[in-house]
Amino acid sequence: MLLAFALAAGAFLAWQTAGTLLMIFGGLLLAALLDAATRGLQHLLPLGRGACFAIVCTLSAGVILMGIAWGGYTIVHEWDELHRVLRSQVQNIGNRLADMGVQTPGPRGGRITDEQIAGILLPDPASLFGQARSALGTAGDILLMLFIGFFVGLNPALYRRGLGSIMPRDRRELVLDVVDDTAEMLRWWLVGQVVTIIVVALSIALALMALGTPGALVLGLLAGLLNFIPYLGAFVGAVPIAIAASSQGTTMVVWVIAIYLLIQIIEGYVLTPLVQRRTVHIQPAHALGMQMLMGTLFGALGIALAAPLQAVLRVAILRWTEGDGDQV
Repeated sequence: MLLAFALAAGAFLAWQTAGTLLMIFGGLLLAALLDAATRGLQHLLPLGRGACFAIVCTLSAGVILMGIAWGGYTIVHEWDELHRVLRSQVQNIGNRLADMGVQTPGPRGGRITDEQIAGILLPDPASLFGQARSALGTAGDILLMLFIGFFVGLNPALYRRGLGSIMPRDRRELVLDVVDDTAEMLRWWLVGQVVTIIVVALSIALALMALGTPGALVLGLLAGLLNFIPYLGAFVGAVPIAIAASSQGTTMVVWVIAIYLLIQIIEGYVLTPLVQRRTVHIQPAHALGMQMLMGTLFGALGIALAAPLQAVLRVAILRWTEGDGDQV
């Protein structure tokens, strides 16, 4: 009874603090990415970890600032143009559906409204599966994640030793082995995600530019970032691309979707298996189910962190059960 009560109390506490726990997990993901970049730089330069970590942070901040300074105006200009095109095409779609007899209750005497069509075709990621709470709503939360990522990435061995010191002696080695395995998996998974995001964003942006699609840079960037979410992100990213291409005619929509699917197929069957050979493979149904659950409970942040959290839990459970089996 005491064990059942303790488990119930722990589950209730985790539920009440889930938003904070997700932000901490996001910070740990950032730390794993910084650690992976630092380890890679150490193999290239004869420098200590502290110097390599400083170089990684400086280069990362510099790339972000240069990207904002160089592409900020272009992105804002393309976003305005893309917003205008999407709004116009959504209105056209609404009119066509109304002419076909598709009606929903609305202020236009039963005709479907632009806002309703936009809500169907361009759903808000934060409410894609419903939202029980807001997991990340302020700049302070983002700053907290950045601080966690920085300090843990600066000296992960220190936090590893601290975790081991509070574990029972008979379980300490097993716990640290689980931590090492999950950290290794996360580093390779994040490196693979960064590579695929860059490749997908550049490929789609260049292809859309060549076809003359409005807002090509923004659409490419959006598609690349959404690729962080397995399976679901590719589907969501195709919607605004198809709507933007519809301003150029049906033939252009077919071409754009065909190229988009080709890029996603190459990414899914060639690039991802190549760069993520050391990570766990999660079945599509399991991944989508986890995304639906996390999206319903925690909104956009839950959807974004569903895949790495599921991978970590899977590695931890398998490693823990193997460790128990070895000790029996």
